[in-house]
Amino acid sequence: MRRACLVSAVESAVRSAVVRIGAPGDGYDGEDDGPRAQFWGSGFFIAPGWVLTSAHVVDKGRRAVWRGERVIGITTESGEKLTGELACALPRPSGDGHRSGPWAEPDLALVRIPEQTHASRTNALWLSDRSALNSPNVELYGYSSALGGGVAYVQGSGRASAGAGGPMMLEGAYVPAGCSGGPVLDRDRGSVIGVNKGRARDGSHLVRATPITGLRRFCEEGAREAAVWREVLRAHDRHHLERFLALDWSWPREQFIREQQRDPGGYASGFTAYDRAELFGRFAELPSPVSAGEVLEMVEESRRDVRRETFRLHIHAPRSWREGVGLLYDMHDGSATGGESSRDRERAAVVLYAARVCQALSAPGRTTVPRPRPVPAEERTDQQADPLAELEAWVRNAAVTLPNGIDRELVQGILASATAEPSARASHADVLVEIDPDLYGTHPWRIKLVKEDGQVSPVRQSETGVPRDELERDIRAALADALDKGDIGEHLAAVDFMLPRALFDEPVEMWQPKEAGPGEPFSPHTLPLGHRRTVALRDRHRWMQSERIPEWHQRWRVIKKGQMEAVPLCPGGGDGEDEGGHHTEHESELAAYARLRSAEPHAVPVHCARAGSGQGAVAMGVALGAGHPVALWRRCDEQHSDCGEFQQKAAELLSSARSAGAPASLRELVRDVRNQNAGPVSSKPATAWAGQLVLLYDPPQGPQLADEPLRAPPLRQ
Repeated sequence: MRRACLVSAVESAVRSAVVRIGAPGDGYDGEDDGPRAQFWGSGFFIAPGWVLTSAHVVDKGRRAVWRGERVIGITTESGEKLTGELACALPRPSGDGHRSGPWAEPDLALVRIPEQTHASRTNALWLSDRSALNSPNVELYGYSSALGGGVAYVQGSGRASAGAGGPMMLEGAYVPAGCSGGPVLDRDRGSVIGVNKGRARDGSHLVRATPITGLRRFCEEGAREAAVWREVLRAHDRHHLERFLALDWSWPREQFIREQQRDPGGYASGFTAYDRAELFGRFAELPSPVSAGEVLEMVEESRRDVRRETFRLHIHAPRSWREGVGLLYDMHDGSATGGESSRDRERAAVVLYAARVCQALSAPGRTTVPRPRPVPAEERTDQQADPLAELEAWVRNAAVTLPNGIDRELVQGILASATAEPSARASHADVLVEIDPDLYGTHPWRIKLVKEDGQVSPVRQSETGVPRDELERDIRAALADALDKGDIGEHLAAVDFMLPRALFDEPVEMWQPKEAGPGEPFSPHTLPLGHRRTVALRDRHRWMQSERIPEWHQRWRVIKKGQMEAVPLCPGGGDGEDEGGHHTEHESELAAYARLRSAEPHAVPVHCARAGSGQGAVAMGVALGAGHPVALWRRCDEQHSDCGEFQQKAAELLSSARSAGAPASLRELVRDVRNQNAGPVSSKPATAWAGQLVLLYDPPQGPQLADEPLRAPPLRQ
């Protein structure tokens, strides 16, 4: 009886949230080709004033929809007719025209209904906060005009499976035409886990759906799309918190939450439906995380505190505080077979995580109030509560109920240290980009995170690779993902490129992790890597051949103390002339080895021309064979006349790093010189020598971090 009541509550809630989508008013779409069918497909409310559907559904409105005009008709279960506008959708058709053929993932659209924002007028469905599909039993809902007798509400059941990063496949579900854009619900939890796309085109009886996790793609698309999605998610969580606090159990959604609390199959213990509604509503009033790395670090620490397995950093990049919660119980799902103790640990991890959110947002310089939201006149008060204080109150109240005394003490300790400097409590990670030599015209690549403790975690890879001129474009999304995970607290992730020597002159420091969209404001995320971060090269050959020769260790032992002195990589500095202007013969490999091998242990080879080809490549190979872990050169042709100046300035740069007392400062100095040299060469005569400066920084102990966390370039007075 209890389960039947639960299902009834879910079905009632869903029916009041699912809507019909079509042309507004008189059935015209505003185009020159005349009237179109009134009915386009289905959608559903996920927050007051926000409907989620498929991009291919709203595409039936053609150009007017993509121009953002209010031409999307919304009809609710009660017959109320509303008009919405497309806020964002993925993918977009080329130009502003109609798209033909199958729609690529994620095939999602967010429709804004400006006049429909009051919470009391909306029943919005709960979006799953889990990062993976846990239950195969699903229900599908929507409207269809294929059954005869007009447009009718339909529902069906099925079993779901989902591949990593791919569409959700539904088996055994009957979905007539028109249900595209409708919700796919986890039957056990009553939460939305997907959006229906329609039947597969391969002739099978399977139904395709987009996992709800596909909404993360809006954050990866651009600043505007990310801002829209954050606004929607805040509205979603605020809505459910307001319903929870109102305790209006006459509403079907709240009836469902209430039944879920009483039903063991609804996971009443552990992190409950009450907990989710209140905690996520508190998160909604706070600013977003600085980076995915900040969230992942808190998740890992919280899992470690409750004695669980080490968290894997190659999980997706969480964009919100609520996604961190999903990661905590996804790894050890609180199913009925897990036992009561596992659910208690799940809740303890969530409370510890929420305490760390309080800790991070209490740090000096962190704002705690997001952009103001519209508040209906009848809901306004003279004094608005402090959202961070409300979250802290939730954490303290939740901690009291934790059965483990150690967990309770940990929570109190985290809250007590909320004023500590972030750099004193946060670990960090840097990014390693490995690119292989040319293999049949392509370069396979891998991107990894290197943690503070030396742990290396893969982020993404391509074993087929791409041609050299396509590398930047091919790794861009993966690199942005890795940087987002590596940026934690004040730490700005450094980037090491482990390259074959033939790519030593590839301008990787100028690669952009993100491209700026048309009309977008300035963003540091679109800057070339080497202008914001410390970027250095590593020699792939030495590492793949395991040639950790004694000379390499000996030289690094001295250089890591900060002692560095410039020596020419090639005789005459590399421009083919000695100091008197006389032509110099190319040095043999044996002579070069004798010279570079006998150089002082703290010597750093310096070259004023390319090191990936020509005589510079030969000499660089010899220097690496002589155990040199650090080298400087610039990416220019060998025929030039300022080699002497370059040698002098490079020596001064190394001397500056030596005075700082640590070789890590050399990476920062090279970055600063790049920034000083930005713009036309003629306008920067004092730093023109450093144009296209390249740094090899290759310790023999393996990918490692600097002695101190690297931070963003300081603001100059």
